[in-house]
Amino acid sequence: MIGGGGPTGPLIVDALLAEGHDVTVLNTGRHPVEFAAPVERIKADPNFLEPLEEALKGRYFDVAIAQYGRLRLVAQALTGHVEHVIAIAGMFYPGWIDPAATVRPSSESGEKRDWTMAYLDEARAMPEDMPLDPVGKFGARVVETDTAIRWAHQHGAFDATILRYPRVYGPRQPGAAEWSIIRRLLDGRRRIIVPEGGFLVQSVLYVENAARIVLAAIRDRSASAGQIFNCADDEPLSLRKWVRSIAAVLGLEKEVEMVSAPAALAKPAWPYARFPLTTGHHILDTSNLSRLAYSSTPFAYGIQRTVEWYLANPKERGAAVEAQLRDSFRYDLEDRIFSILDRAKLDIEAIEFPEFDMAHPYAHPKRS
Repeated sequence: MIGGGGPTGPLIVDALLAEGHDVTVLNTGRHPVEFAAPVERIKADPNFLEPLEEALKGRYFDVAIAQYGRLRLVAQALTGHVEHVIAIAGMFYPGWIDPAATVRPSSESGEKRDWTMAYLDEARAMPEDMPLDPVGKFGARVVETDTAIRWAHQHGAFDATILRYPRVYGPRQPGAAEWSIIRRLLDGRRRIIVPEGGFLVQSVLYVENAARIVLAAIRDRSASAGQIFNCADDEPLSLRKWVRSIAAVLGLEKEVEMVSAPAALAKPAWPYARFPLTTGHHILDTSNLSRLAYSSTPFAYGIQRTVEWYLANPKERGAAVEAQLRDSFRYDLEDRIFSILDRAKLDIEAIEFPEFDMAHPYAHPKRS
């Protein structure tokens, strides 16, 4: 296991230990985690090739789960040391990635984020064989890595399985968008800004489902080797249902009002709405998962477990999760937006429109 300190790592490691496997965990050690039983630990930085090669020298493994680090370098270092690589990747499908997310501005480069809004016209589920779009320098590296892993599989360096994750939710998730809503509700906020009415739909992945997919891919290499899997819960999720479900766990469902705003103007919601600049439905075609002996935990269970975990492990205001979210929690600015939207609603309602007839357009016979 390369990584192992995140939300899915312990679930996978503990399951493998329970099945009798010998498990080695390689990471930097910055996020120590206790597992259900002792594991061998290798301290190395998987973001750089040299420490990886040094750590793997003279070692050989049946399976490597690459959950952390620079995947391109991890795959290169694993060549000759492993039979099967489970590579955890993201999605750079055409039109899905906000260009601003691929830029890390620095005073030296002078590069700036592009806040241009794009609206997606299609709502079809995205298949895993769709060519990736190299948006920005980071996107180019993602495509390069994906190509290199598939090339390694095709040329016998190792069996490769690529798992593409959407937004992951659950206990211990870094930059958890759930906290943006949970904190607002705990802080007494009852009006929540939702872009485009909150009706845009996206695929999400509960941490337990992510772990189950990894384990299924390990257990049946003949079904998973050489395959790319879009990984997501069975049910795509609207932001509206997501907010309402969180409020329901807190017993506040009837008190919460969702206030719609155009995505381009709903900036306070960008940290928790995700894909704020590529506005449209982001749905994954997960039919290829039928190759694996895998079943999905329902969203209702996953979101309840997630909210309960945050209630039992509340985050301090200003904690790292909030910095990762880039959520300012500036309620004064949100209230200004609410005031503007409320005034606009009253102004529009004051316009005298012609009478609107709701009758259907078909003629009614005057006699039976």
